[in-house]
Amino acid sequence: MRRGMAPLRIRKTGVHNIFYLYLSISVAYSYNIDLEHPLVFRGPNSSFFGYSVLEHYHDNTRWVIVGAPRANSTYSSSVHSPGAVYKCRIHSNPERRCTEMDLGRGNKPRESCGKTCQGDRNDEWMGVSLARQDRADGRILACAHRWKNVYYDSEHILPHGYCSVIPPTLQGRTKPLIPCYEDYKQKYGEEHGSCQAGIAGVFTEELVVMGAPGSYYWTGTIKVYNLSSDSFYSLNKDDVDSHRYSYLGYAVTAGHFSSPDVVDVAAGAPQHDGSGKVYIFKIDGVSLVKSFQASGKMMGSYFGSSLCAVDLNQDGLSDLLVGAPMHSQLRDEGQVSVYLSKGNGVMEEAGVLNGDNAFNAHFGECITAIGDIDDDGYQDVAIGAPKEDDYGGAVYIYHGDATGIISKYSMKLSGRSVNPGLQMFGQSISGTVDMDGNGYADITIGAFVADSVVLLRSRPVITVDVSIFLPVSINITVPQCHEGHQNLNCFNITVCMRFRGRQLPGQIELLYNLTADVDKRQKSQPSRVYFAQSGSQISQMSRQLSLAIQQEHCQRHTAYVKKDVKDVFTAITFEVAYSLGKHVLTGHQERDLPALTPVLRWRKGNKIAVRNETWFEKNCLSDDCAADLRLHGKLLLSGLHVKPHLALGGVKNVSLNLTISNAGDDAYDTNIYFNFTREVFYINFWQKEEKGIACGLVELDFLKCSVGFPFMRAQTKYHFAVIFDTSQLSGKNDTLQFLVQAKSANPEHRLSDNILDLSVHWFMRQTPLLLVW
Repeated sequence: MRRGMAPLRIRKTGVHNIFYLYLSISVAYSYNIDLEHPLVFRGPNSSFFGYSVLEHYHDNTRWVIVGAPRANSTYSSSVHSPGAVYKCRIHSNPERRCTEMDLGRGNKPRESCGKTCQGDRNDEWMGVSLARQDRADGRILACAHRWKNVYYDSEHILPHGYCSVIPPTLQGRTKPLIPCYEDYKQKYGEEHGSCQAGIAGVFTEELVVMGAPGSYYWTGTIKVYNLSSDSFYSLNKDDVDSHRYSYLGYAVTAGHFSSPDVVDVAAGAPQHDGSGKVYIFKIDGVSLVKSFQASGKMMGSYFGSSLCAVDLNQDGLSDLLVGAPMHSQLRDEGQVSVYLSKGNGVMEEAGVLNGDNAFNAHFGECITAIGDIDDDGYQDVAIGAPKEDDYGGAVYIYHGDATGIISKYSMKLSGRSVNPGLQMFGQSISGTVDMDGNGYADITIGAFVADSVVLLRSRPVITVDVSIFLPVSINITVPQCHEGHQNLNCFNITVCMRFRGRQLPGQIELLYNLTADVDKRQKSQPSRVYFAQSGSQISQMSRQLSLAIQQEHCQRHTAYVKKDVKDVFTAITFEVAYSLGKHVLTGHQERDLPALTPVLRWRKGNKIAVRNETWFEKNCLSDDCAADLRLHGKLLLSGLHVKPHLALGGVKNVSLNLTISNAGDDAYDTNIYFNFTREVFYINFWQKEEKGIACGLVELDFLKCSVGFPFMRAQTKYHFAVIFDTSQLSGKNDTLQFLVQAKSANPEHRLSDNILDLSVHWFMRQTPLLLVW
């Protein structure tokens, strides 16, 4: 039979509350990226198939577009290794076949391209970069940075670079772009003769941005083409430090750095001054004007060789990630710098990402925005480390949040864990497209040394909202429960759960462990409360729940307070750790792909668990609940004599008559400690009435007496005596001394009256006496 319970203390957790909600890193290595059912596409041997990858969708069909810049072309068999672009259908393609795309350039090694332009396609590296237009029916940009103008081949061969704009249908006529060609310009190094446009590219709704690192004797530049106006924007050269061999344009990106309504362009110069540099340019009329620049911090780090524009914190402004893949502590571990946009061209450096700091990993070789893969409302980022694990490669997944980016990755995808034969896994990455129709963006990763591309699909994510209801405080002076003939202190704990998310089953199974006094358990200390189960006292219980989506289910548990509780000042913390039973989704993805199981939401690095706490009720008037213990006492000898000394052998025992009082707040876990010589022996203690005194030896020369357990009330006194046997005294010391000290768990501001030194001197005469201290 249970009496009324105290008011409840409630702790709820959900998507916006991270209090004590974490996921174990060992469990989270792949989080919601499925590694059990990879879709692997293979290209021709030694073609560098996978050097670039791109996810594409059109007319309800999903494709992986793959660049193979050293491939021979079926459609240009007379050209030596021009490279090729392949398309790989995701659905209805059980053999994972890929077919070369016909870019409509014919079978001749050379092509006419202007008044003083004769193109040489041999070894042009078509597919070195790929980009998709940022819209539903987006076109594709495919580039060949080693395409050459050989019109003046008797004097100069000009590696201008060439790009094709491909229709969204992946068929039909392509639009050629040779942004560095100018009529009658024939010098190799000056201006744009050797620009190698297209080594990097990005495609916004209106703009085609192509990096041209070879212009101006490899100072570099960027070429920005407006599709709507059929015109180019020119870079204001005064805005850029004109250092030869800076390689400006080695990497490019575009985003809303200055305003949500304006597109700006960013470009990296990884060899600038040896340490690298990155610029952001805004469009002003027909010019590109510098609005921001940042420099690398280590020589040879190749800072700026990879860039990614992504709105990490959902403020409408693009943030910038800058790779430095050869940043070294030992050798080329790599590093990525994060810059958060504050608007109007102001970028704030917010820290660096390092992956696992693996030797020669080249972390940051590729950085790609991959969309919101776990449905938490923030954009996520994939960072490649293609040389990690002895060139096997790895990809790290980082998540945006309200503060910018979570510095600890949620997933590490190892190339060799996907397929032992993969090499340079993570050299290229593409994301943002739901490739299997389950409502979550998937990720495609290239491993070009193995001529392979891997599509890894995202699993649905379940958010579990957990509430733990506890009493605000626990009164241990009034028992609330009766079990048989025992009166026990007890209280209720109610655990409530519900789940939510996109594309989830209507019902799931959850397993949870409820742990009592978890902080004590983690310190290997005994729990102060317990659950009753089959006649045993346990501190952890397990339950299984069947939950329907968006419906809350609650279970009530009773916890009991142990009778010997001494620590009443620290909180009693309860933890609910939970896990997901096996589930399979079949209704929200294409039938020809293996079904994926959902996962629980990642919580930034540790255990999936919810905690809440309650406290023992304390009757305190002061802010710090300070006690004020005072100790008085006398040392009494058997017999009656008033001289302050003791004849050896004259008495068989002594008695310490003590009074302890408390002039402060209730004193919890109050104890009196006695130190004495090992030549005397504790016999017993005596009190006039049964008032909660209990004594026991800790060591032969150390006695502990508890007072008024579990607490000594304010403004109270206790009188008692402790008796010792002195018949075995040897007389080696001329003084019999007892050191007595009173302590409690409360703070106490005056300790001088907590200590007594009770002693008596010896002499060789057997005369009973009474000594009063």
